[in-house]
Amino acid sequence: MADITIRIEDHSGDILRALEEKKAQILEAWGQQGVTNVKNVITAESRVDTGAMRNSINHQVQESESAVYVGTDIEYAVYSEFGTGIYLESDDGRQGRQTPWRYQDRDGNWHITRGMKPIHMLKNGIGNNIPEYKQIAEDILKR
Repeated sequence: MADITIRIEDHSGDILRALEEKKAQILEAWGQQGVTNVKNVITAESRVDTGAMRNSINHQVQESESAVYVGTDIEYAVYSEFGTGIYLESDDGRQGRQTPWRYQDRDGNWHITRGMKPIHMLKNGIGNNIPEYKQIAEDILKR
């Protein structure tokens, strides 16, 4: 009878490390593409005045949460996302100001407005591109 030797090698650690590396690559790629897509919405909706809001769009990867966040720290960005005045879109039922108001622009000219329509730059830049993010993940996993 012949001697049979069975050798079992455990490569699960290597596989888990490779998967973690792929996850990090996917999250980073999603963040970069998310920034591009949000900036494209801002540009397409003609919401570029000084460029400060558009240029402030960035992303942050939180590997511990397996998440990537796309956003801005510009305080007035919320008004572009959700609108103001009669155009305010709120999930909690709040209404924006229903009466017109005046404001003065940088050049000292006065204007009357009833509000600003929302452009949903984050919602549309991210949410309308889910197939694109899926494709990014598939491409990275195939490498």
